[in-house]
Amino acid sequence: MKKTIFYISIIFLILNQGCKGERNNENVDLDSKKTKELISQVLIDEKERAVSMSMTSDFNQTVQKFLKIKDTVHLNLQLKLQRDFIITPDLVTDKNILTQKQFSEFEKQSEKGGFSFWNWLESNCYEGYCSISKPIFNETYDLAFIRFGTVCGSLCGGRESCIYEFKNGKWVKVKTISSWVS
Repeated sequence: MKKTIFYISIIFLILNQGCKGERNNENVDLDSKKTKELISQVLIDEKERAVSMSMTSDFNQTVQKFLKIKDTVHLNLQLKLQRDFIITPDLVTDKNILTQKQFSEFEKQSEKGGFSFWNWLESNCYEGYCSISKPIFNETYDLAFIRFGTVCGSLCGGRESCIYEFKNGKWVKVKTISSWVS
């Protein structure tokens, strides 16, 4: 009897883990679709600028608060997807992409005195560039937290942290949590 209960428990755990894995795969697919949808919509009105990822990833508590996320498994998945996020040409088809590797190279060369990021920016991205974080979605994928910034010169730029809501088939900015302008 004890062996039977043990084997049934093992089978139950295996089946339960399979269900969670399938749910996570479905969430990742939905997340990917919604990420592309929101980023494309946010960037549609942007000037012809290069795009990079937002380099800040420390917004766990703010995200949870403003999106009212209760499911910690969902929150952890969203934070992992955000950490692993890389902007690709399929997300922003009409923009040039600056990678983290390029930024690191700019910093290294600039520190050595052999390179000026601002000169490079003016000659390669005359309209400047914008950065965008991977959206963090609530459990129902109808609210999202996103950071969006622009740099248009050494003393010109800004950043916003916003909440978007999916209403009537479109993402609408409903709240600006923080912003700065230079």
